[in-house]
Amino acid sequence: MTDNNCHIASGTTIKGKIKSKGDLRVDGVIVGDVQTSGRLIVGTDGKVDGILDTDYTEVSGKLELKKISSKVLKLNSTAQFKGEVEVESLVVESGAIINGSISMKSKSSVGSGGFIHPNK
Repeated sequence: MTDNNCHIASGTTIKGKIKSKGDLRVDGVIVGDVQTSGRLIVGTDGKVDGILDTDYTEVSGKLELKKISSKVLKLNSTAQFKGEVEVESLVVESGAIINGSISMKSKSSVGSGGFIHPNK
């Protein structure tokens, strides 16, 4: 995590919109939208319910989203995901639960890094 990091501790619930330039770790609950140019890490006890716009998201807990737009989404073995994803790079460990839709986007659609269509 960077010097501009934020930690939502277990037992904490935040309702509303969060906008950050730094990293965000969630071990509690966020009900609302999250936008960060840093990393979003959702711990095993963490939960996010809303809309995400991130560069990198790693999940070990629960995501119940209307939509997630991320360059990279990593679902660890304990992750539970429900919602719609637009992502450039997706990593899913064995045991992760996914209920929803996933759209893979090219570099020009989402941002830098990851998949580049060979005809572009």
